[in-house]
Amino acid sequence: MALTLRQLRYFASVAEVGSISGAAMVLLVSQSTVTEALRTLEAEMGFRLFDRHARGVALTRRGQQFHLRVQRILDDVADAQRMQDEGEDALEGTLVLGVTPIVAGYVLPDLLTRFRRAFPRVEVILVEDQTEYLDHMLIGGELDLAIMLRLGDAVPSACGARMMGVSLHNVWLPQGHPLAADKQVSLGQLRAEPYIALTANVLECRMGAVWERFSFRPNIYFRSSSIEAVRSLVGAGHGIALLPQLIYRPWSLEGEKIECRPVQEDLPTAELLVMWRRGLSLGVQAQYFMDMALQSTPGVAHDGHSERARFQDFLDM
Repeated sequence: MALTLRQLRYFASVAEVGSISGAAMVLLVSQSTVTEALRTLEAEMGFRLFDRHARGVALTRRGQQFHLRVQRILDDVADAQRMQDEGEDALEGTLVLGVTPIVAGYVLPDLLTRFRRAFPRVEVILVEDQTEYLDHMLIGGELDLAIMLRLGDAVPSACGARMMGVSLHNVWLPQGHPLAADKQVSLGQLRAEPYIALTANVLECRMGAVWERFSFRPNIYFRSSSIEAVRSLVGAGHGIALLPQLIYRPWSLEGEKIECRPVQEDLPTAELLVMWRRGLSLGVQAQYFMDMALQSTPGVAHDGHSERARFQDFLDM
């Protein structure tokens, strides 16, 4: 198989615009050129990339998965090409980054370490706050980038966003709990279980509508704003919790083992996004940080879950 960058760029453009004719106008090539490139690409891949309809085209499920991989390739190529215009001291200056509390604790440390190792002369200024205020700061131009964990809430139209990954909701159980013997757990099995709720989690605040959809009413035993308190209470056998895989750790601070099992129901995933304000030109520092953020992130899935492929890319620059 001999894929070319031209094929991948044409494919990505059609995926983003939603029509072959529109992509041809953006690419400044003929419609037949784009059509032939897609035909060849689909033949080489061995599956359909698009479904055709009266108003244009839409990615198939396999096409969505392929688009995720192609976007990473094109990002890497653009990253390499930027080096043509950069001197050794190009990456200096300041990057202002906003993060939500969960991101600060579970995503930021590794990402910040890798970025500072690669670009030691860039000063990274960190701002931690809740999703709504970070949205406000992005729109107001006070942040270069922001990384957030969101659950189904719309990204503001003034912001662009790229997917770092998705995190499934799993049940946390104390070691030896009867449900730990099952490979999956249904919400029906959790109705009578004491439920430890994480009140500081913005995702948990949005789960009410989800519970209503599944006719599930958690048997709330305790509410806490501390993830470690939830972990300790579950580990000590005082209840169960249902939280994103991203923040799961197998041990409490006291050394108690915590089991983790997937939920049978198709619960919404938590989406880890890197965001910016539309219309503002990203500096090279922000661009490099975004490139690094879009690489593998512990605790989130990228394109291995086909049922989550609809969360591929929210918005493009």
